Amino acid sequence: MSSPSPSMSPGSPQAPRRRRLRDGYVASLVSAVVTLVVFGVLLALGPWVRHPAPDFISEVGTNLEAQLKVDEEDLDVIGVYGLSFDGICSFTTPSGTPGMSERRHVRSVDYGAEEWHLVQTLEVTESGTYDISCDNRNTEFGLASTYVADSAGRRQFTWAITWITLPVLGLATTVAIAVVTRRRDRQKKAAASGRH
Repeated sequence: MSSPSPSMSPGSPQAPRRRRLRDGYVASLVSAVVTLVVFGVLLALGPWVRHPAPDFISEVGTNLEAQLKVDEEDLDVIGVYGLSFDGICSFTTPSGTPGMSERRHVRSVDYGAEEWHLVQTLEVTESGTYDISCDNRNTEFGLASTYVADSAGRRQFTWAITWITLPVLGLATTVAIAVVTRRRDRQKKAAASGRH
């Protein structure tokens, strides 16, 4: 018959208790993880947010020929986007006269995952049906508003501010929570040692 194990005396060494991570440090770790996730999302979405693809109002294709009906309230400038700067488009107004167009300078900025370039603008000055013809069998063209190109500078600036500000705020929050929690720990330890 085995004898019962002796109970631990008050002076016996006890197994060390595992220190529980304080809530402040948990919050700091969560903040750091969220900051990293946000940073990753910003990196992934960057190209599409900074330079989205044009919203085409015509079929996209080589040697593009399109008819575009324009109402009076839609008079504006139409953009011709291409996958390269080769080729040229011409168009005829509803009254049968050649339309005014302007070639755009070669720029490094492109739009969308397929890398469209704004290659030409067409002035739409009267309502009716426009006949548009683009001549190049080696590259695709499409018609869309010039808004994507016109707002590129403002959009890039907003994106740059967002890209910098959000991760910096997340990092600052992480560090601030950790510092405050550590300071409170030290104050509690100092108060506890002062009572002994």
